[in-house]
Amino acid sequence: MRLLENACFGALVLLGIEEGRRTCANGLPVISSSIRMLGRFEKMKSIQHPALCAYIELVRCTLVPNAVILISEHHNLSLSSLLSSNSLSSEEIFNVLWQIADGISALHNAGFCAGILNSDSIVIPECEDKRSMTVRLTQYAMSYISKDGFDIQNGLPVGFSVAPEQLIKGLRSGGTTFKTDVWALGIVLLEMATGVLLRDIWSLKQYMTILKCSMTRAVNGSLLDPLLKALRSVSQSSREVSKLDNKLLGVMEKCLALLPSKRPTPNEILSSMSHEQASDSSYFESVESLSERISSNSSRDWILREMPVEDALFLWRLCGSSAEAILIRNNVITLRHRVLTNPSIVVEDLRMFGNDEARKFYVKPGVVMLPDKNMREKLSSIASTDIFLQSSLTATEAGDFQNDNLSVIVKEKDMVYQASRMRLISHLLASRFYKQQELLDAVAPDIPPMRRADVWCALLDVRSSDEWNFYLSNTLAVHISDRQLDVDIPRCHQYEELMTSPAAHYGLRRLLKAWLISHPQYVYWQGCDSLAAPFLLLHFNRLPTALACLTAFIKKYLNNFFLKDNSAVIQEQLAVFNHLLAFVDAKLYTRLASMEFYPELFAIPWFLTCFAHVLPIHKLFHIWDHLLQRDSSFPLFIGLAILRQLRPTLIDASFNDAILLFSDLPDLSMEVVVSDSIAYYDRVPPSCAFRPHATPSDKPQAAPRGLPCSLRHVPYKELKKWHCPRLSREEFKWRVTDQLIVVIDIRPQIEFGRGCVLRSINYPNVSDKSLLNIAEPMKAAQRNQHPICILGGKDVDITRKFSGDLVNLGIDGICVLDGGFESIRHDTSLIHVPH
Repeated sequence: MRLLENACFGALVLLGIEEGRRTCANGLPVISSSIRMLGRFEKMKSIQHPALCAYIELVRCTLVPNAVILISEHHNLSLSSLLSSNSLSSEEIFNVLWQIADGISALHNAGFCAGILNSDSIVIPECEDKRSMTVRLTQYAMSYISKDGFDIQNGLPVGFSVAPEQLIKGLRSGGTTFKTDVWALGIVLLEMATGVLLRDIWSLKQYMTILKCSMTRAVNGSLLDPLLKALRSVSQSSREVSKLDNKLLGVMEKCLALLPSKRPTPNEILSSMSHEQASDSSYFESVESLSERISSNSSRDWILREMPVEDALFLWRLCGSSAEAILIRNNVITLRHRVLTNPSIVVEDLRMFGNDEARKFYVKPGVVMLPDKNMREKLSSIASTDIFLQSSLTATEAGDFQNDNLSVIVKEKDMVYQASRMRLISHLLASRFYKQQELLDAVAPDIPPMRRADVWCALLDVRSSDEWNFYLSNTLAVHISDRQLDVDIPRCHQYEELMTSPAAHYGLRRLLKAWLISHPQYVYWQGCDSLAAPFLLLHFNRLPTALACLTAFIKKYLNNFFLKDNSAVIQEQLAVFNHLLAFVDAKLYTRLASMEFYPELFAIPWFLTCFAHVLPIHKLFHIWDHLLQRDSSFPLFIGLAILRQLRPTLIDASFNDAILLFSDLPDLSMEVVVSDSIAYYDRVPPSCAFRPHATPSDKPQAAPRGLPCSLRHVPYKELKKWHCPRLSREEFKWRVTDQLIVVIDIRPQIEFGRGCVLRSINYPNVSDKSLLNIAEPMKAAQRNQHPICILGGKDVDITRKFSGDLVNLGIDGICVLDGGFESIRHDTSLIHVPH
């Protein structure tokens, strides 16, 4: 995790190439070069090293087609500006060499080339003492992001660090290799050793000519000697390199070898240097440096200095800053009026001809600093207690410092609120195995977007040992589901930019295949891709973690849903959902039943994917933030909340209108869906939502949710005959004891007189629809949101018919006691004999 400290944000604009056509043979849009670069960039974010500037985000431009803006950590001072005013000793050069070689080694070990390596791409965070100064590489791995320059206009920039083999192959042939990085390192060493920047004495064309001539004059297979002679002939200010350390000259000579095979690897360069010749100051912080850093925190911007760069950029954006707008305003990106860019003719698949020059965009090369004055001033004006005090408070104590009445959308745009929340959640995540309950209390209102990935891992109780399933799965082998994956994955959440990239398609395929291989009892059902997509987006570079989260999620909320024959599980879920609809909204249930519009026609994709197939990702995140904090019955209540928003349309709709409505859901308010689903979850008796196939909760909970449930297992065909949910005898007893239920006993009066439930009402004449002596108790129960339980005798048909009649009359809250009076006959704490 890289702290911002004294860094700022740098932006680099890359113009992608234009595609010749807009659609593929399968009808899907052509993946643009900017999308391809976006997918590749995600992998670069996972590389962290002290000698590399942190890559933070790649943003697609909205006004410039196929252009992307790479935002990274950046520093004002570069090695080239330092060399322009100072010369470095051998000790100082060794220190810089060690750090650069270590950074390049880290890139090579990860499989990437530095690509662009010169004195301008080496920045210096701290330079108080040149003997221990810290340097970092920027603009690295551009060859990977741009596919060796083939995905950007005019290719990668050609500079003085071009290697001889790149000249021979051609600069557009994609010749960036590990050995060209070593050559570039040799050129940087040459500039440090001589104290002269090559660009100050030669033009690029002159240098190319000199380099070509030097290839025939190599000494000991190296171009160091001919380059030094050429440099001394034109520059009188160059330092005499013979005075430098012999080992440093040896490294330079090897790095500038004509044959790539003769150049050393970065690891060989590091091993050739003794520990005394390199400074570890950039890797290990001394006590003096730590003390000085703490003392500097007395400044007004200390909150920002101690913040991770990703969090700082998130807050920078919340201040209203836009990298694209800043670059356009500063003429880094030059735009023309749209009228001036119209083509002469457009044919076929939107292919444009004529006026090509006017449609080209021009950008200034290099990294541009992004101003962060607004963010710094705003954070400096905030009392530190507003952000840091919550770290030592429980969620209840910290409640006074936040406005709980605001919606989640507003909270996510409040910079101060997000800064304090991120600090608090980070503190609790670091000790989640000891502060589990405090973490659950803290995330109950909302989860900061920047902490969502780690919080979900904590809520799903994912451990590092759970990630081994991915490593043990051969995701590259042929699988029976490959054909279906080829069809579904390119269409999965195509409105999400990252999900359209080839890198996302590749990652999603591996994730799904790893899940199928590690769970041979399951098969791939359409919609599995949508279910896995949120975990892929949150853990794009950590597929083992994504698999562990997906596995835990399915086990908790979709147990047995993906069996080859899952009809019993699906039908049971739909039957329980239909019963709950009758419980919370009997009129809507009756209306849908009257036109035979049952959940089988619209709710299967809801529950099979936990709404991932029908809701966009940004809305799904908010829904799942609350879903993961509750048990496996919560998806049922989310479905009820969605139906409540659609109720005004459904209550007067015809069958065809209802079909059209659910085929293309309108824009739903997630705030209302979440609040309604939580209200239903708290109001409906937990045993009414019980399903035998659900995974039971292993966490102790208070009554009634923590009560055991002894509901009988009833086939789904039998469940569908009922019009209301069943109540378990354990919860029935608890509610009777606490007077949280109205019990209507429909047994004959003689049986009622032999023994009845305390405070129950006898209504033996079930054919009487006037409900005279039970109307007022039922109205009181509805006002208090208490269930109305029908207690029947041995004749189940009578109980089923009477409860259905009450639901058809539009009475909410109707349920039946599972097993009827016979299930509690011998419970002396419930039964008494009326006088």
